[in-house]
Amino acid sequence: MSGLIILPILIAYIVFAMFMYKLTASKIVLIVILVFPVWDLIVLKGIQTYYQVFEREPIIYAMPEFDKDGKIESLGVVNIIYTTIDYFKTQKDFEDFKTSKKGIYSRIKEFVELTTRNYKAKKKLRSTRVYLSDKVHKKYEFIDEQKARYQIIASEPEIHFFGFYQKRYYKFIDTEQDNIVLAKAYAINPIEKMRFFRRNVLWWQTGNGMDMVNAGGAETVKKMYEKVLNINAPTYGFSIYSKGWENE
Repeated sequence: MSGLIILPILIAYIVFAMFMYKLTASKIVLIVILVFPVWDLIVLKGIQTYYQVFEREPIIYAMPEFDKDGKIESLGVVNIIYTTIDYFKTQKDFEDFKTSKKGIYSRIKEFVELTTRNYKAKKKLRSTRVYLSDKVHKKYEFIDEQKARYQIIASEPEIHFFGFYQKRYYKFIDTEQDNIVLAKAYAINPIEKMRFFRRNVLWWQTGNGMDMVNAGGAETVKKMYEKVLNINAPTYGFSIYSKGWENE
């Protein structure tokens, strides 16, 4: 969150001001008290800044094959992207879905395979094939296996930097060319060491249970979608599926 940027600057200013005078034991104690509740956020902000500066772009090896209308055949993002099944209940909602996300689905000719969520059903998450072609009369069907030509697969989360964050790698592959990798991306998820202390001792949380301060992650997955699908507009609202992350 943006307020987190101010936090290390404020602490650094206080520390600098104290060192302008004679350092005493009481000042050292005060510095420790000030930094203790948020020391993990300072570390995580440094990690996030590194990725945003030095690893801000996905790796693109080649582009997928587009038809004359600028569309790829099909896309599989099961366990990567999820949406609500309610989008497909009515024709109006279905049309809104196809024209949403800044044109992503307009780049797919036949179908997209993704994970859908149903809050009312006991089995909330299901793999679903959504038909985007007007030649297919049904809107969707639940599936056991992906058949899309282009698919995005994700690695299991890996713990990095003394357990401060997890990193997951994403590959955009072409199944018709022996699963050749066309692009690579990543997403990192922070692990806040002092989150329990801030929430349960200091009560730094809002009325709806959200953390008042938190560390942000970093990712290049959305940019990978934009580049390989040749989309100029940012992919707002195209959420990355998060199952498997620690502290969910």
